[in-house]
This record gives sequence, C-alpha cells and structure tokens, in this order.
Amino acid sequence: MQTWAKRGIQTALVTGGLLMLGTGIASADENVNPDTPAGPLDLNASIPVDISGNALGTLGKQVDLPDIHKEFSTAPATDRVNHALARAATTGALKPTAPGLSKVNGVTSKVTGAASQAGQSLSSATAKRTDQATPPSVEPNGDVFEGNKVVGNVVVPIQITGNAIGVLGNAETHTHSDQTYTRDTDIDTTGAHGGLAGNAVNLDWALPVQISGNALGLVGSGRTSGSAAQSAATTGDVETDGTNGAAAGNVVSPQGATPVQVSGNALGGLLGHAETDFNGVSEADSGGYVITEGSHGAGTGNVAALPIALPVKASNNAVSGGGDADAHGSAVSSAIAGDTTPGLHDAPSYIQTHGDNAFLAGNVVQPQGAVPATVVGNAAAVVGNSLAGSGVGRAANIIGTEAQAGGFTSTAGRDGAASGNIVDAPVALPAEVFCAAGAVIGTANAGGCENDIDATAGGGTYTNGNGSFLGGNSVHPQPAGTAEVFGLGGAVIGNASGTASETKTVTAGGYNGSQGNDSTGSGNVAQVPVALPAELFGAGAAVVGQGTGAAEECKDVTAGGGGNTQDDHGTGSANLVAAPISLPAQVFGAGASLVGQGRGAATTDTTSTAGGDTNADGKEGTAAGNLAQVPVSLPAQVHGVAAALVGNGFGASDDLTDSTAGGDATATGEGGTLAGNIVQAPAGAAASVFGLAADWGGVAHGDAVNDIASTAGGDSATNGNGGSIAGNVVSAQALPIAQVFGDAASLAGVARGAGLNNSEVTSGGDVATSGVDGALSGDIFDVPVPAVAQVFGVAASLSGVAHAVADNTTVGTVDGETHTAGSEHALSGLDRQVPVGGAVQVFDIPAGVVAVVDSQTRNVTELDVADRAAQLSMPISTSELEAAHLPTLPNLKSLPLKRTEAARADRADLTDIVTRMPGMPQAGKLPSVGAVPGAQAITEVLPKLPVLPGADGVVGGHALPGRLGDVMPQIQAPSLPNIDASPATLLNKSGVLGLGNGKHMKL
Repeated sequence: MQTWAKRGIQTALVTGGLLMLGTGIASADENVNPDTPAGPLDLNASIPVDISGNALGTLGKQVDLPDIHKEFSTAPATDRVNHALARAATTGALKPTAPGLSKVNGVTSKVTGAASQAGQSLSSATAKRTDQATPPSVEPNGDVFEGNKVVGNVVVPIQITGNAIGVLGNAETHTHSDQTYTRDTDIDTTGAHGGLAGNAVNLDWALPVQISGNALGLVGSGRTSGSAAQSAATTGDVETDGTNGAAAGNVVSPQGATPVQVSGNALGGLLGHAETDFNGVSEADSGGYVITEGSHGAGTGNVAALPIALPVKASNNAVSGGGDADAHGSAVSSAIAGDTTPGLHDAPSYIQTHGDNAFLAGNVVQPQGAVPATVVGNAAAVVGNSLAGSGVGRAANIIGTEAQAGGFTSTAGRDGAASGNIVDAPVALPAEVFCAAGAVIGTANAGGCENDIDATAGGGTYTNGNGSFLGGNSVHPQPAGTAEVFGLGGAVIGNASGTASETKTVTAGGYNGSQGNDSTGSGNVAQVPVALPAELFGAGAAVVGQGTGAAEECKDVTAGGGGNTQDDHGTGSANLVAAPISLPAQVFGAGASLVGQGRGAATTDTTSTAGGDTNADGKEGTAAGNLAQVPVSLPAQVHGVAAALVGNGFGASDDLTDSTAGGDATATGEGGTLAGNIVQAPAGAAASVFGLAADWGGVAHGDAVNDIASTAGGDSATNGNGGSIAGNVVSAQALPIAQVFGDAASLAGVARGAGLNNSEVTSGGDVATSGVDGALSGDIFDVPVPAVAQVFGVAASLSGVAHAVADNTTVGTVDGETHTAGSEHALSGLDRQVPVGGAVQVFDIPAGVVAVVDSQTRNVTELDVADRAAQLSMPISTSELEAAHLPTLPNLKSLPLKRTEAARADRADLTDIVTRMPGMPQAGKLPSVGAVPGAQAITEVLPKLPVLPGADGVVGGHALPGRLGDVMPQIQAPSLPNIDASPATLLNKSGVLGLGNGKHMKL
C-alpha cells in the first residue's frame, strides 16, 4: 500500500509539472501589452453607420426615414487571421523546446506503466523515473516572424442626419446628433541583434464622412435645422529598435486624417424651396510618433512616414435653379496626422532615430501635408434666388479649420556611411472657395463669412554626420501658400454679392540643422522654401446686372526657417544651398461692368516669409562650408482697379504687405581649400498694378493704397584667412521694381485713378570677408543692379474726362558696404564692386483730345546703390525743362572725348584762305556806306528811323551788362569738355528747344 501510494504521488507530481509547463506556455502567449498586437499581423477596417433624423416629403405627406445604428467591420475575418498568426509566432518562438516536450511525454508513459508493476522498490523506481523525468530546457529565441509587425487600422464612420427632402411635398426636421469612434493601437517591438527583425508597417487612417443638415426642395419644400458632431481617431505610436541588426528596426508609417463634411447645404430646384440652419463639426486624428534606433547596424532604423491632414468641407452653400435656397450656419473641421513626444533637448518630436556607426541606417523620408479643402457659404442662382450666410435676422457663416501634419524630426549618422540623412517635404496649402456669389437671371447673395484657419505641416529637422561618409545630409522642399477665392459677386442679368473676412496662418517646415565635422560628403543642407499666397478676393463684376464683392483678411504664410551646418576638417561637407522664394500673388478690390454695376472693395494685411538666416562652416576643410543662395521676394499684386463699358465700375483697396526671402548669410573657410565661399543672387522686387481706372462710355473709379516692404537676403560675411580659394564672395544683387498706379484712361466716359504708393524694397546688404595669409581668398566680386521702371499719374482721354492722382514714395536699397583684407599679390583681398542700373519713371502726364484731363502727382524716389546714388535717374513728365538742370549722371565724370589744346584753336589754314583772296579789304579798311555803289539809293527808299539814344541816354543804362552770358544762369553740370557753358548755346545745339518749348520732358 505504501509503495503504491508513493508511486501515485510521484506520478501526480510529474503530471502536474507538465500541466504547469503547458499553462506557462499558454500564459506566455497572453502576457502582452493589450495595446500591442500579439502577432505579426493586425488588420482592421470598420464602417460605423449612424443614420437618424432624416425626412422625406412627397405627395402631400412627410415620411420620417428609419434610424440605423450599425457597424460593418472586417473583424470577424481579420481577427481569425490575426490570432492564427499570433499562435504561429508563439509556437515558433519555442521551436527549440519541441524535442524536449516529446521526451517528457515518453517519460510520462513509462511512469504510468511502471506504476502497475509490483515488487519494485520505491527508491529504485523513483531514482529511475526522476532521472528520466528531468524537465527539458525551454529557451525562447524570438518568434518566427522576428518581431516584425504589420498593423492597419482604417475607420470610415458615416453620419447621415438631419436631412430634409421635399419632392412634390414638404419635409421638415430638427436634429442634434453625435458620433464618435476611437481605436488606438501602439506598436512596441524590437529587432536588436536580429536580421530582418523588428520592422514595422503601421497604417492609420481616419476618414469620417458627415452628410447632415442638407435641404432639398423640388416642387416642394425642404427645411432643416440643428447640429451634428462627428469624431474619428485611429491612433498609435511606434517604438522599435534595430541596434546591431541587419534590415531591422525600420518603420513605414502612413497616417491619414481626412474628414469629409457635406453639411448645411440648401438646393432649391424647380419651383422648390430649401432652407437650412445647421452647424456641423467634423474631426479626425490618426497616427502617433515614431521612435527607432539603427546604430551599429546595416539597413536599420530607417523611417518612411507620410502624415496627411486633409479636411474637406462642402457646407452651408445655397444653390437654386428655378427655385429658392437659403443656407446658413457653421462648418468646423479638424485634422491631425501624427503626434509628438519629448525628444532632442526635450523638444516635441515626431520622429526620432539614429544611424551611428552603421551603414544605410537612421535615414528619414517624410512628406507631410496639411492641405485643407473648403467650399463653404457660397451662393449660386440660375433663374432663381439664393442666400448663403447673413441676412435679415440671420447670423454669418462661421468657418473654422485646423490641419496639422507631422512635426520635428531628429536623427544622426555619426561615424557611419549613408546614414542619418533626411528628405523632408512639408506642404501646407489650403485651397478654399467661400462666400462667393454668382447669378444668371437671378439673385445670389453670400454674406458675412468669417473664416479662421490654421495649417501646419512638418517642423524643424536636425541631423549629425560627424565622421561619416555621405551622412547627415538633408533636403527640404518646403512650400507654404494659399489658393483661395472669396468675397466675390458676379452677375449676368441679375444681382450678386459676396462679403467675407478671414484670419489665416499657414506654416511649412522650419529650421534645418546639420553637422559634418571630420567627414566626407556629409552634413550638407539643401532648402527650397516657397511662400506663395495666391488669391482672388473682394471683387465684383456684372453684365447687365449688379455684382458686388467685399473682403478683408489677415494672413501669415511661412515657409522654412533658415539653416545651419557645421564642419571642421571635412571634405565636401557642410555646404548649404538655399533658394527661398516669397511671392504674394493677389488680385483684390476690383470692379468691372458691362452695361451694369461692378463694385469691389478689399483690405489685406499679408505677411509672407520664406527661409531665414543661413550659415555654413567649413573651417580647415576641403570643398566645405560653402554657401549658395538665391533669395527672391516679389509681391505681385493687382488691386484697386476698375473698368467699365457702358456701365459703372468701382474698385477700392488697402494693401499692407510684408514679403521676406532669406536673411543674413555667414560662412567660414579659414584654413581651408575651396571652403567658406559665398555665391548669392538676392532679388528684392516689387511688381504691382493698382489704383487704375479705364472706361468706354461709362464711369470707372479705381482707388488704392499700396504699402509694401519687400526684402531679399541680407548681410554676408565669411572668412578665408590662411586658405586657398576660400572666403570669397560673388554676388549679383538685383533690385527690380516695376509698378503702374494712379492712372486713368477714358473714351467718352469718366475715369478716375488714384494710387497712394509707399514701397520699400531691399536687396542684399553689406559684404565682409578676409583673405589674410591666403591665396585667391577673401575676394569680393559684387554687382548691384537696380532697375526701377514706374508709370504713374498719367491721365489720358478722348472725348471724355480723366483724372489721375498719384502719390509716390519709393525707397530702394541694393547692396551696401564691402570690407576685405589680404595681399593682392596673392590675389587675395580684392574688392571689386560694379553698380549697374538706375531708374526711369514716367509720371504727371495729362494728355487729352477734346477732353478734360488732369494729373495731381507727387514723386519721391530714393535709390541707394552700394551706399551711393544710382548711376542713372531719368524722370519723364510734362513739367517744363528747367534751364539749370540736366539728367542725373552721378557716376559719369566727363564725356569720353579726347581733350587737346588745339581743339578750340583758330584754324590757321582757314585764315590763310582769307588773306589769299584778292580784292577783299583788309581788317580795319572796310569802306563806308557812301563808298559802296548803289548804297545811297537804298537808303533813300527806306523809311527814316528816329535816332536811338546811346547807352548813356538810357536811364540805368550804365547797369546793362555788356554780355548776354552775364545774365543767363550758369549750369551746374558735370564736366563736359568741348561744350560751351552758355545755356542758350547748349539748348540751340542740343535741339531741345524744339520739344514743345521745353515741355514733355523733365530731366
């Protein structure tokens, strides 16, 4: 009995141990982060549907459509696959223990058989069974999928609520609806010390679709009011590691936040009425931050991320065709793709990785887009009546949009090869049409839109390629801009008006930094930030009707944020290339008509900034620390203009624009070869047309205030001391200004153009360098090029009336002082600055034929070219030529004529001819009148003249000058050899007296 008891106890212990082992294995499968997929695959797609509060009116009755609340999901199918792969991964993880488990099973059989054998001693059996039942070694070495993860979460919530459709009947509804969906899936894995391990593909896409508060009337009426709110989130952070791995720890992470809103629209069909007063809110969040590591690996820690924030709205529009439509309310949306966590220096970071001491590691590719699309608050009527937004007893349409994608990124490729590089392409570009009205044989009014938008794509970047080969380089195309139309009214045989206001902030990218010390082909930076606000607003046009547009805005568009790279002792490293462009392209405050009334009025406060200060350090390097930049700032605007053809056109504008491209540029090539050189071509420019009026048989008034500041580049400084072909500066700094304003033209009509201009344009700045103890270093070759051409205060008319009013203040500054040092014997320290250009302006010209014309013009133009006056300044107007003034030629010291003493000497050969002519009396021996034959007869037939008194007989005659030149003003002009100083002589010889008695030209 005792023996059997002992054997039973032994069997129970062994069997229990096996059960515990199995339980432990099962627990290992379940012991995971609940937010992290247990297996290599986790794919889910969901379509939650929320339908409620919709109504259909037809045949004299209303039908309330049934509500539906249901979710369509791939979970039933995908969950099975996901779990099966999870089990396969776990089984694979314990593959080396499978033989051990077989032995254990064999031991169990033997133990069970041994229990039936009597007469054996417990000690002997125990020793034998204990030896055979020793637990096997279970040592996991990772799953068969090596920690690789593929995760996809796509959610498309659909909300259909508060819609009213009246077809051959009436429908009315009032609803308030909310829909929310959230799914969060983090990825936390590793591929350290592994091959093809720890890689992650993570797709997050939130696409909520809201169709709410719309009304349709077709031979009936549809009316709705209320609100709808919708929110969808598919979020998740990614953390992995590819340290000491091969093709490990890489991440691919597309993240989309794309809410679609179709809300509060009114469609009035034939003999129908549609009315809506609805507020829609739509939100979408996706993705998260990314952290990985690729140091000491090959093909490790690389990241490809694609965050896209694209909110789409088509809301609060009123459209009629043979009917009536009224729409107003609000449309608000938000889209956020990606997230941040504290990173480098605790800065909020979107992507963090490294590729130190690695090959093809820690690289980042990240297109990032914040691109809202908005069509809100518009009115359109074709043989109908449409009203969107404010009216009698109605509030304005409210539009709010937020779009944010990505953020700051950091990496490094120290002591590596082809590692730590960044390709960064943030795009921030809202595209919008709001509060615009159009009517054809009808009436359309879109009033009172208030639009507030904030779009941000990406952020700054930093990488480090010290001691590497082709590491730590970064490339950054960074466009930021707008494409929008708002506050317009256009009518053809009808009436249309649109009014709007907006506040907008658009930002793409930021500061870009790198290093390339002791490296080859590393730490280089290329930037192309482009700030491009393009828009049409506050304009009205009509053809046999009335069109009115009014708008005001405050806009800030920023692309990039400067760059910096550092390198000591590098080769082909730490060079920087930048081409920042700021180009505000805007048309506003315009009115035009054809047998009608067209009115436009607009105000803008625009700030457009591209790039910033740049620095490249190539000390003691080779082909390092060089800087090339082409900053261009060019406001190109048309505003405050009017045109009329047998009608009335009125345009009014107030423009305040600040455009900046680039900034100061610094470099150093001290002790280097082909290092620290600066090549630049800044262009600070202005090209605007404003305050113009033109008509043919009508009335046109164009009034504009133009206050702009345009700046390109800044000061430049470098150092080539002790270097070879180092620290040189080659620059061509341009200042093109071409503007037309305050002009009027009329043909059998009345035109008035008034332009107040205050333009301050700057290109480049001071240049400083040094080439002490260097060869072909520290040289300056600089060509400042001002080119100013403006036409203003011109009034022209044929059988009409034209009034021109122009007040011009133009201040242009190009280049500045230059400073260098070095031995010219070593071709160092050369300073060559050659200004080329000037200004030609046409102004104050009234010209009419059987017309009334006048010009009231004031002109103050100042050009500072390398701290000197412009080479040429030629104003042209109808003011009379002042006798004591010539064209301004400050840099022309004399005419290029060879000056000789004999130039004005008497011609001896001509005097000899006189002396050789026979019969000619000699000097002092001319005959008297009486001695000339026939002379007496002539004097007898001529009338007798009283005797003139002598000079002494004239009162004050003693004060008369003896020579005409004593009373003629003397010209203060440049040295002009071989030209008499007498004004009369000068004018007679130049032929200027033939130019309308001195009119039409002012020099």
